[in-house]
Amino acid sequence: MRAHRLTLSPPTSRTPSGYSFASHKEAGLFGNRWLVTKPDDGERLADFVAPDDDQFLVSVCTNSMFTKGAGESPFTVGIIYAGWLENGDFYQVLDLEKDAVCLAKNSDKLSEHAVLNLGLSLIRALKHLHKNEFVHGAICPEAIYAVNGRYKLGEYWWAHTLTGKTLDPDLFQYFPMRVSLSALRFFAPEVLLGFPPQRESDLYALGALMYYLLTGETPCRMPSETEPMIVIEKLAKESPRSILEFNKNLSKPTVLIIEKLLDKDPDNRSNIFRFEEMLAAAVGEEPAKEDFLD
Repeated sequence: MRAHRLTLSPPTSRTPSGYSFASHKEAGLFGNRWLVTKPDDGERLADFVAPDDDQFLVSVCTNSMFTKGAGESPFTVGIIYAGWLENGDFYQVLDLEKDAVCLAKNSDKLSEHAVLNLGLSLIRALKHLHKNEFVHGAICPEAIYAVNGRYKLGEYWWAHTLTGKTLDPDLFQYFPMRVSLSALRFFAPEVLLGFPPQRESDLYALGALMYYLLTGETPCRMPSETEPMIVIEKLAKESPRSILEFNKNLSKPTVLIIEKLLDKDPDNRSNIFRFEEMLAAAVGEEPAKEDFLD
């Protein structure tokens, strides 16, 4: 694959949406993240990608652009503006404050209660996305942000429709081979076997992420290889290991929630409302129902 241009100098000082590039922030998933400003909106973070003639990058940017409006929720990172600059570069302004901290860059170990709170926030983020007929498709630490004590889900580059299609048709040929290993390790069994991600796949990925945050291990043993197709083939043959193998101090409700989210049968993890009830009860937001542990 041809390396895309990692420029730290934006082509224009002001974007068509009226935001001005202020300073380079950090590397993003597919380019660079900038701090941008607008007089009536203050400072925001924005992704800036220079695809050149890399058709994969063109496609993944277009796919993200089509999710604009899907993030209008307290639990999701909205896309305020997305588009292409005159020179062919892509940028999107995020409804994300400059002090937002990506979960992947947080070195502090989260407590069990904090992981449950994160899970509850992401369940509500997924409810919102699924209601708007999107599947996230690639939940991983790089897609989650801590903002003022709350967690938000973002990074919709690999979003699919509820019927299993990528929003940009051309992106389908790159899925899942071009998905990062960070996201592949949380993929649901059915996706590893070649089926497109569905709502139930997002729920499995959430359970796998919570497992990882509580143990430092992925549910399925990661192969030593890094070639995506080899990783996918080997992970597809694995079964999730008991979370108690790595952390024996977890509460019974937490273990139950993780086990149900990681059920290999998608039909057994299809009720997102039930998972929301379980997580809300586990964090003490609402009383546990009598059948909580059934």
